[in-house]
Amino acid sequence: MPYRSFGEPELARLEEVIESGDLWRGTEGRFVGEFEDRFAEHTGREYVHAVSAGTAANEAALFGVGIGPGDEVIVPPCSFIASSMAAVVLGAVPVFADVDPRTMGITAEAIEAALTPRAKAVVVVHLWGQPAEMDAILEVARKHNLKVVEDCAQAYDAYYHGRMVGTLGDVACYSLQQSKHITSGEGGIIATDDPEVYQRAVLYANCGMPWFRHGLEKPSAEPLAGIPTRGHFAWGHNYRMSELQGAVACAQLEKIDEFSARRREIVAAIEAEIAGVNGIAPACVHPDTQPNYWVYPLWAVGWSADELRQRVQEKTGVGLGRYAEINYLESVYQEMQAQRRISLGTPLPDYVQYTPGLCLQAESAALHCIPMGCHHQLDIEGVRAQAAAIREALE
Repeated sequence: MPYRSFGEPELARLEEVIESGDLWRGTEGRFVGEFEDRFAEHTGREYVHAVSAGTAANEAALFGVGIGPGDEVIVPPCSFIASSMAAVVLGAVPVFADVDPRTMGITAEAIEAALTPRAKAVVVVHLWGQPAEMDAILEVARKHNLKVVEDCAQAYDAYYHGRMVGTLGDVACYSLQQSKHITSGEGGIIATDDPEVYQRAVLYANCGMPWFRHGLEKPSAEPLAGIPTRGHFAWGHNYRMSELQGAVACAQLEKIDEFSARRREIVAAIEAEIAGVNGIAPACVHPDTQPNYWVYPLWAVGWSADELRQRVQEKTGVGLGRYAEINYLESVYQEMQAQRRISLGTPLPDYVQYTPGLCLQAESAALHCIPMGCHHQLDIEGVRAQAAAIREALE
């Protein structure tokens, strides 16, 4: 039977919010504030700010480290497009760096090859829930004075050399969209130990108003022409998390260990079914890392994923998914390529291109990747049957 992710804890908290009559966050937020405090305790980060969506967290994190018009941000091509488009929203230029074909994760070598004097930050996506190779990436970042934004949307509670991902770079961002490890339907999180990054991120997510927590001092604005002002100190958006989202997020965070254990069971079922089968390979795990998979990547060996999918369909009638997230191949990037400027008008330097062949390792890996669902709410026997169909077709 499918696993139930929601129940009485979520309903009880939602009822409390409804009865209170306070559905928006306000300056503190009963449940949003509680969630921020508990997530800070969970990760060990000092400052946490919850927002309305994972994409909002991507943008606020980049704003928090000081990204603005004309800056360049090194990004991986393999991720949900928010990881790179967040730079565009700020008037910055995404510069794509290639990946390790075994994991589709950005590499230190590719980051260094993509650098120019305009580069100010790198976004490291822990794709699938597999930690990126952070030691080498952080070494390059320190060498070139780059800020490091960890995109942990797919990687709650994954570990790199004994440290939780999201605690290694300057700031981390998370998604609470429904497919993620925990969810409030939509939602996002920014986490950092840097008070200045935190304050800038909060301003960006709250139309420039300083709703700082953690005892940080709030600036005040002097009246102009005798008229008081509201106190908007930076450019930004209304990306506030609602109390309804905060209530559900609190209940979900209590279940994260249970959810993660369920995902590990599903991954173990997949790996058991395809173990030793020629033509298919399991996910690559870097040494001394502990993934916590959002989706589990299988790899077609000796042929393309399309060929493997076709064989499995013909032999067993079971359909398999395909990978389709090479960001710069999307229409929005092709339009920017044709116009030679980003959507907000910042010109693209001649050395920045968004053409096929830009990241050959990423494109090759995409042609061999078969993503398998491992969400904790899935029926484990259904996932096992899908993996067994691959084994049957190949044997």
